[in-house]
Amino acid sequence: MALPFLGGCLPGMGWGDDSDRASLADDREGAPALNRSYKTNFLSFQSPSSAGSQPAPTLMPDSGPSFFAFSTFEARRPSPSDASLALALNTADANEPNPVTAAEALQNFYGALAQLNAGRRSGAAKIVHLGGDDIVDDRFAGALREHLTSRFGNAGRGLMLPSLYPVRGMKIDRRGAWSLASAAGNAPGPFGLSGVRVTSSSSDAWLRFTSAETSFDWVEASFMTGPQQGTVAISVDGETKLVPTRAPNTAQTSIRIMAKAREITIRPRGDGAVTMLSLTTGTQTPGIVYSNAGVPGATALTLAKWNRDFAANDLKKLDPDLIILSFGKKEGFDDDLDMREYEARLRLTVDQIKSAVPTASLLLIGPPDAARLPTFASFGGAQVCRALNPQETAGYSRLLGRGDERLGRWHAPPRLETVRAVIRRTAAANGAFYWDWARYMGGHCSIHAWTTMNPPLAAPDHMTLTEAGNARSARALFAELMAGFDGYQRMALAKTAIVPQAAALITAAPPKTAGKKRH
Repeated sequence: MALPFLGGCLPGMGWGDDSDRASLADDREGAPALNRSYKTNFLSFQSPSSAGSQPAPTLMPDSGPSFFAFSTFEARRPSPSDASLALALNTADANEPNPVTAAEALQNFYGALAQLNAGRRSGAAKIVHLGGDDIVDDRFAGALREHLTSRFGNAGRGLMLPSLYPVRGMKIDRRGAWSLASAAGNAPGPFGLSGVRVTSSSSDAWLRFTSAETSFDWVEASFMTGPQQGTVAISVDGETKLVPTRAPNTAQTSIRIMAKAREITIRPRGDGAVTMLSLTTGTQTPGIVYSNAGVPGATALTLAKWNRDFAANDLKKLDPDLIILSFGKKEGFDDDLDMREYEARLRLTVDQIKSAVPTASLLLIGPPDAARLPTFASFGGAQVCRALNPQETAGYSRLLGRGDERLGRWHAPPRLETVRAVIRRTAAANGAFYWDWARYMGGHCSIHAWTTMNPPLAAPDHMTLTEAGNARSARALFAELMAGFDGYQRMALAKTAIVPQAAALITAAPPKTAGKKRH
């Protein structure tokens, strides 16, 4: 039996008949601000509700092969006390390894960019960006992609989630009944790198992807196989290929079609379920391929629901030069989050990614600044944002539980900063570059200032950046990445200059003095 979908989270997923072909984008203007005075569950969706009502899609549970060594949904140990959390905040810096500069951490990625610059690379420099709410709907990631492709060339759209959210450069239409399963929800696996799958058994259903920019040279579609699966018809600019997905065991299959085209249509044949995991397009020209897999409500722990083989195969096929992880905001609003467990699992996830693609550079992005306003805050408190002091941090749960007016203002929950420290330590321990998004914004309570700017850079909920805020943030990260690239190129030039100098010294070295003749 299908599980009820948690509404107000995934835009455009009320997939019924063909009467609603509007863009999957939501109009979030005027959406009510979320109140987070209660203890949040970081595995549940907490997105602002969309204007208007939409039919609720369903999650399709299924069974599959074994997942990673741990499960996101197992019972957690009791969380540390507020006092121990305050101590951790005060002592975190003393236990952290030294940060790694971009020029040091991103050498493989910068090497690929240098080859593009010099015209010595025939293929693409590839980026895979995994994250949660902050990169859904191609927010932030889409703006960063445009900066990179503008400088280094566009080699294709890369991996996309199967017709879930608006993506820049791609128009998506659908018809018929499709069900959604998300690794960030309650659905069991298996999941690939995209973290979602969509399923339909109806021969009247279809998904259509149309490039709104330039044509692509190839397309690769990934599906789940299994005993209940059927045949899928893949049409590329009208040319159709039938692909069977029925198999004795649950697994994954992909098909790549080489064709210069602009449109792909996916249709079940009606002889069983068709479950799509992802779609990838690209060109044969040099440039940047930037794959963005942002899932609403996802946290770093959501990646634990990947199927090991599915995710490893996806990563190896994408063969990224750079992997970006941007999580942490949702976790930071979970007042019961066990920080030790969180850090251990984050490090395990990074280890598994490095094992699948050991040559890829790593970039970890800390969560942007964000704040909550308790329900008991007075009107005056609603106009104020101030960071927690040590006493408020130490007694946070008690003060919040009894509605103490000292917390009756906008403020970042205490675990948000601790989550940043965990991500920062994980980056340094793995030789990855860490970008402090909150520090760029201005630190504590900068989100409050961003809501009042003209145009606003953040929404009134103090959680969501506006298009202008995401654009400004992406521009800042791009500038920092390019500063690191300039540093990398200077180091490379210095190394090449040393070799001729050493060769000249060897050539100019005086001959060894001949030994004296014996008489």
